[in-house]
Amino acid sequence: MGLVDKERIKLITLQRKIGPALTLVDKEFRAITDGDSPLTREICDHIRKGKSKKFRPTLLLLAAQDEDDFAPEAITAAASVELVHTATLVHDDFIDEAVTRRGLPAVNVKYGSSAALIMGDYLYSKALYNLCQAKLHHAVELLARTTVLMSEAEMLQLEYRYDMEISEELYMQIIYQKTASLIENSCRIGVSFNKRLAEVEEAFGTFGSQTGLVFQITDDIFDYLGDERRLGKPTGQDWEEGRITLPLIAAWRNASPEARKRIGELAVETDSSRRAECWPEVKTFVTEFGGVDYAFAKARELGESAKMALAPVASGPQKDLLAVAVEYVINRLN
Repeated sequence: MGLVDKERIKLITLQRKIGPALTLVDKEFRAITDGDSPLTREICDHIRKGKSKKFRPTLLLLAAQDEDDFAPEAITAAASVELVHTATLVHDDFIDEAVTRRGLPAVNVKYGSSAALIMGDYLYSKALYNLCQAKLHHAVELLARTTVLMSEAEMLQLEYRYDMEISEELYMQIIYQKTASLIENSCRIGVSFNKRLAEVEEAFGTFGSQTGLVFQITDDIFDYLGDERRLGKPTGQDWEEGRITLPLIAAWRNASPEARKRIGELAVETDSSRRAECWPEVKTFVTEFGGVDYAFAKARELGESAKMALAPVASGPQKDLLAVAVEYVINRLN
């Protein structure tokens, strides 16, 4: 049985080949998150205690790898990408008033909302400044574009909170901007350092964007099927915060008028604690009307599209490992 055919694919399998490079990324990440003020250093120490899977740096390095070698700039870029991702988590937790992140108290809980807002801004700025210092102008342009897209996605999410009529098309736009754009540009940045493949950046970008869409859809499925202990954050959070995601969109589309009427009544409630009380009913609705099954099928379809994007341009171990990355994202549901 081939590597990509195994039912359960662990991230360690994917990262084994680039382990030494990821160690260098960790070292640089620590260096660029050492702030000047005592409070900044304390919060950065707290953030680093949360175990990151380093999925985005992993894709960047796999795209950058030529034989067994990496351009030194790839390490710098990978650390900066991880920093941007970390900033998004700090800001997300601030916006959502989240309690935990990666099994630890969220920054907004431990240090206050003001500190969380400032820290998110600080991490974004440090990431871009780090790339500027290294004169990696293409990476700066791509990551700056990503931060704009992510900010616009957050505004769209606010605009369509509690709206059961949100379309699947708009949902896909939001998750592209919010999640997939950073994964796309991680792949673009990585392959730009690969002398052999730099000319096919577009194909690697397509691979990254499709993989990113899979990542967010499976994350949204976790809200209905996940284990809080494994996720390090509560399930049902999207519903409580008024975010209408693909499993619920699909179930709403499939449901009878009678079933939709009841969920529509629940959806207009804006108090998160009262929404939490009806979460079991919403979860049952989504399962019964095929929302989870539809979302998983969509994730699988996009995963195949991601692998097809690389078929004409990548080869050998690099192609296999990037295919494994897609399977890892899908199979984390199992």
